[in-house]
Amino acid sequence: MNRTRTGLRLLTAITLSGPLIFAACGNAEECLMKIGKIVLITLFALVLLTAGACGGGGAAPTPTPTATPTSTPMAGDGSPGLTSHFTELEGLAWHYVEGGDGQPIVFIHGLPESWYSWHYQLEYMAADYRVIAIDLKGYGQSDKADGDYSIPNVAEEVVALLDYIGLGQFNLVTHDWGTVVGDYIAASHPHRIMRYVRMQAPLLRIDPANHPQFAIFRDQELATQIMSNTNEFVRSVYNSRTVQPILEEDMARIIEEFSREGVAESVPRYFRDYSDIGEEMSEERAALFAAMDFPVLLLQADSDPAQPQWYFEGATDLFPNAELQWVENSGHFSELEQPEAVNWAIHDFLKQ
Repeated sequence: MNRTRTGLRLLTAITLSGPLIFAACGNAEECLMKIGKIVLITLFALVLLTAGACGGGGAAPTPTPTATPTSTPMAGDGSPGLTSHFTELEGLAWHYVEGGDGQPIVFIHGLPESWYSWHYQLEYMAADYRVIAIDLKGYGQSDKADGDYSIPNVAEEVVALLDYIGLGQFNLVTHDWGTVVGDYIAASHPHRIMRYVRMQAPLLRIDPANHPQFAIFRDQELATQIMSNTNEFVRSVYNSRTVQPILEEDMARIIEEFSREGVAESVPRYFRDYSDIGEEMSEERAALFAAMDFPVLLLQADSDPAQPQWYFEGATDLFPNAELQWVENSGHFSELEQPEAVNWAIHDFLKQ
């Protein structure tokens, strides 16, 4: 991809998304904060422009394995006690990782991740539970075909996969975009959810200035160009959203998974087909939370730069049975920044 062109398109997108970013600007101090966030995005665009002038590229794509008609355990994921499975279901190729025995826990990742982002939790929880972590459609080694990437549709596709795996009731643990998908799964199939650990996604309170990607990545060509520069894109996301360093071995594997063929084209489709954009979430979102009549743990990082604590004031009132817990000294990617704290929080909540 031409990085100079990508940087210029990103700067243009920033300009066009100005009305959304400044919509909630109520005073001079708020405007200055929003300007600062725009500057950070602009700096990323300039990095792409500079990289384009100097040459170089992202990580080389890794071919996606061909899905088989039935689940096939495969070794080599580097996580003890976990096996990799590939299956094709209703025209979609799926990859998921599984281990342990006992009550099932389903883990759903966010952007820019894969099943691997949960590897600390999978290894820890597999001592007492059956753990299953999927690659969402468009990510990792799952299907990359175009189609309906709307959240309700993806949620039902995931449920069909869980049916195929043979899960009746299960615990659900989600993060970021995985939480957006998880909300629809949990609200649409509440009889199947035992407990829900909901991580790192806004509820009803939101500042659009913290989330300009929803405007920028609607431009599919631009989003693909940005995400195709995998090393720079992934590192910029983590560097801007973490307060604790991510181990380089973890970062390398995350980049490897996001470098797989077709990911940069597929992931932007979630933004293309996402309909819930704006300062205020719809009544439909509130109805989702009200339908969750099982125990819910809102497990939020206390220092996520884009999800400040005021987002979650009064959050537990939105659910019939919810509690809010902060992961201390952590940014957005708490499962990797503070894995022990996240492990303990999940374990203690499921044991209640």
